[in-house]
Amino acid sequence: MSGLAPLFTSSAGVRHAWRDDGDGVRTLVSSQDVEAILDRNKAMATHNDGYAPSRELRRVASIPLVLILKWKNEEGWNAFDPACAERLRRKLNDPEYQFLRTAPGRL
Repeated sequence: MSGLAPLFTSSAGVRHAWRDDGDGVRTLVSSQDVEAILDRNKAMATHNDGYAPSRELRRVASIPLVLILKWKNEEGWNAFDPACAERLRRKLNDPEYQFLRTAPGRL
């Protein structure tokens, strides 16, 4: 985050910093190195069908926190809110977000 004033880094690796926009406005900028998460998603997507041995639980996706933050800031919804479950399901079934999936199939 060059040119930014570092603020803090979360335990999940999301880095936050202030950016001075030059007109007296400061913007909070967040970033995260997501390469390892996406590489693991790709490996897990072909590992098995995602179900636990009991078939009671199914692994479906791993979403970098910085993307959840982006959806919250730009689209106004929280992926952690159960009331937004349908919107999250649509996102995870969308081919544009296939890189988040950790198991085959549709939700």
